[in-house]
Amino acid sequence: VGGHFLHGSKAAVGALKGGEMVLASLGCGVAGAAVGTIFHKTISFLKSVIWSGGGAKSSSSSDKKEKYTKIAKKTSIAMIIGLLSVLYPQTMFWGEGSLQCMLDGQCTPLSATHHGIPSLMTQFARVNPDLPFPSGVAALQVGLAKFLAITLASAGGFPGGVIFPTLSNGASLSQALVSAVKQMVPLASSSLVPPLMVMSFMAALLTSITRTPLATVLILALSSNGMTPLSVLLPGVMMASYVSVWISDRLSSDSFFHYAE
Repeated sequence: VGGHFLHGSKAAVGALKGGEMVLASLGCGVAGAAVGTIFHKTISFLKSVIWSGGGAKSSSSSDKKEKYTKIAKKTSIAMIIGLLSVLYPQTMFWGEGSLQCMLDGQCTPLSATHHGIPSLMTQFARVNPDLPFPSGVAALQVGLAKFLAITLASAGGFPGGVIFPTLSNGASLSQALVSAVKQMVPLASSSLVPPLMVMSFMAALLTSITRTPLATVLILALSSNGMTPLSVLLPGVMMASYVSVWISDRLSSDSFFHYAE
């Protein structure tokens, strides 16, 4: 616990203003709640499509057929996720080992992280995982691919958690958000605004999915290294997390843990 991830540059430029913090946190809280709700709806939809046709009368032959059908469906889902990983290697593995790569917009190459993979496995990548995101569109592609991989795995009933994969997904999507905001508004007074947006969106997304605002903030805080300016970032992250859970409760009553079978 602790000492893993750096949010923001080692030397921040400019002081973070209160107004900027509030606007960034509120915006990311709303956006995270919206994406988290879409996450729940997507899983429900995929489950209805993948597992439709069950509930027929039971017999030895029908049970055997159902077993092989289930195996075939899970194999198909695994192949789709595998194809996604070929096109977007950033979707592979847990988000934990490669999270720093997403936090800084791939300024940390994927090959330099704990789950680094050889270039042979990334030659078909649509977005090079060893180079910084060239644009917000590239970050959005990676974010959407990761989103699809997580929802397919969850709907397909594959084992594993969603906490660090979702944080990684939130980091890549927030990089696209930061890129879009930079094009629409003047430069902020502090270099801490982008990492605040990234960290806030990560918290808001995971909170919307799990409904655990305080635990989410603690995970982000305790997994950050000593160079992360938590005293500056955490108030905004806390705000985004609670805004997200408040909005999410009004958009949908679903929580990820309701999907356990």
